Amino acid sequence: MAQSTLSKFFTAEESRNLQSEYRTGELEAVILQIKSKFDNLDNMQLNIAVVGDAGSGKSTFINTVRGLHSEDQGAAPTGNKETRMEPTRYPYRALPNLPLWDLPGTNSFRFEINNYLKMVRFESYDFFIIVSQSRFRENDAELAKKIQEQDKEFHYVRSKIDNDVHALKMQGADFGEGLRTIRMDCVSNFQSVGVTPPAIFLISSFDLDKYEFPKLKSTLASDLLRIKSIAFSLSLPKFMLEITEPKMRMLKKRVCLLAVLAGAVGAVPVPGLSFITGIGLTVSGLINLQKQVGLNDKSLQSLASKVGKPTSVLKTEMSRRLPSKIPPAFTKVLLGITVITCMIAGIKHSFSPVTLSIFGTVSSFALTYMLLNDSLKDHLEARQQVVRSALRID
Repeated sequence: MAQSTLSKFFTAEESRNLQSEYRTGELEAVILQIKSKFDNLDNMQLNIAVVGDAGSGKSTFINTVRGLHSEDQGAAPTGNKETRMEPTRYPYRALPNLPLWDLPGTNSFRFEINNYLKMVRFESYDFFIIVSQSRFRENDAELAKKIQEQDKEFHYVRSKIDNDVHALKMQGADFGEGLRTIRMDCVSNFQSVGVTPPAIFLISSFDLDKYEFPKLKSTLASDLLRIKSIAFSLSLPKFMLEITEPKMRMLKKRVCLLAVLAGAVGAVPVPGLSFITGIGLTVSGLINLQKQVGLNDKSLQSLASKVGKPTSVLKTEMSRRLPSKIPPAFTKVLLGITVITCMIAGIKHSFSPVTLSIFGTVSSFALTYMLLNDSLKDHLEARQQVVRSALRID
């Protein structure tokens, strides 16, 4: 299931076009293409992971959802023992672009939970269905907490509910009250581990018309677009990094080049020359950086007009990231200037020209690189805010 986040939403040709447009400074064109994709998610693939302990009814549930019996061709193998180490993909014909992934049982291989999550590439799935039987288990709680940490959603399926119904009959208990008790017990268990209770479905994979299996299928279908929107929103930072990676490599090289140039000038033992040149290179680098990332006034005005938002809104989103970082950067610059000035004025006659040149080279390089590199990181964060605002993704 290894694939880049970008390739999940865009074809190879679309991905290349996005990277090319961003490399040539067309942030506006990039955002408009992303917006077009976000406004039409019908063809987006959504990977749904079915998880739970071995023997909980995961595979039977997948077969039932797909309208298959365990002996049918293409059905997921069933049984209480888990023999597969890898997640297995099963197509869901009723809902195209919605494969169901049968993950190995969380209790099968005695893996510590974090190793298990790494093994099954837990973060690569968009939505989860936790299948459990008889009672709420520790592994259910751990899975739910990990899903919530990713800001993703899940359904909780209490399978084999027919067994519970049979037990209720044997005890002479009220059927409706018994099911309500089971549901409230599930809710209480999630709350006790600090997880917001999900949608809970009590089903039997054999009595399909009874209990809540039909409700589960209809809920899954009706929630599909909302789940896709959430998946797209959560993936935005990742695929934006992929889109911008080629240009970011170029900008990082440019930062290094300017820092090297500032260091070379700093080697010249002429009072004030390294200071003036270093500041000039840094300021010109900052201006160019803002333009290259696509956050200068002209770019923001053009983008705002295309997405139908006031320029002030995009600038506000951008400023959420930049102001908090710029003052410390300038503090570093001023500190560096002070140090360099003091060194030139106070110890000029105490050291040899070679020593002063080495000091000028190192301090000028470090100062310029530190400020420009910090600024590049800040502008990347600001760009993410602008993109989310332009796409109206909260």
